[in-house]
Amino acid sequence: MDEFLEDPEFARLMAQGDLIMEVTETLCELLDKEEVSRKELADRLGKTKGFVSQLLNGGRNLTLRTVADILHVLGYKVTLTPHKIEVEGRLGEKPARGQEVKAAEEAQKFISRT
Repeated sequence: MDEFLEDPEFARLMAQGDLIMEVTETLCELLDKEEVSRKELADRLGKTKGFVSQLLNGGRNLTLRTVADILHVLGYKVTLTPHKIEVEGRLGEKPARGQEVKAAEEAQKFISRT
């Protein structure tokens, strides 16, 4: 696993997965805190319960607009606070094609398990 963490492409995919998971978990926590069901959230958004369930279960892409809509109907807004991390290699440095494919496959396996 260490070799995958050193691969820039794998690290990029992991960063995407981490952010998606953090946003989804935060939205679910807010629903619990506000005691709002998925059905009620769907009604507030003018969407179906199935649509909301797909969003919160990872079956649909959570766009920034959708996240903003959900937060708005729950009475929240988000403040983004980026944190600098140390990354081996240079930003934008492209790994060899074989490494890229291998990293993408491993990231997909990892994401599928979560």
